Amino acid sequence: MMRMPNNTVIDTNILIYYLNKQLPESVKMQLDEMILSGSSMSIITKIEVLGWQGHDKESLEKARGLLSLFEEFALNQVIADYCIQLRMDYKIKLPDAIIAATALVNDKVLVTRNVDDFVKVKGLEVFNPL
Repeated sequence: MMRMPNNTVIDTNILIYYLNKQLPESVKMQLDEMILSGSSMSIITKIEVLGWQGHDKESLEKARGLLSLFEEFALNQVIADYCIQLRMDYKIKLPDAIIAATALVNDKVLVTRNVDDFVKVKGLEVFNPL
């Protein structure tokens, strides 16, 4: 198995798998290491994870606790402009464009299981830990 890169933006799907205990133990351990060494996420990931309607009080608190460990990138004008360009160039979904723009603007590797959602975005380094 490949080691996860440092300097990453974690996509929503990886955090959902993590919270639902759906990651292989070796991947979970690597993700734990990345979290402790300072990984990041886009504001859209926070919205997607915390906005899931299936949360109960306990799972929402667990999700908040996990997300508090990440550096969070806000949606600023530079990311918004890049996102607009990605949507025009690649016709990708808005949440994916925000996440991709966040990784590109901040020179980070995107960690996701949904590689196909991002494969056509030039210059974006994508890593699938699964």
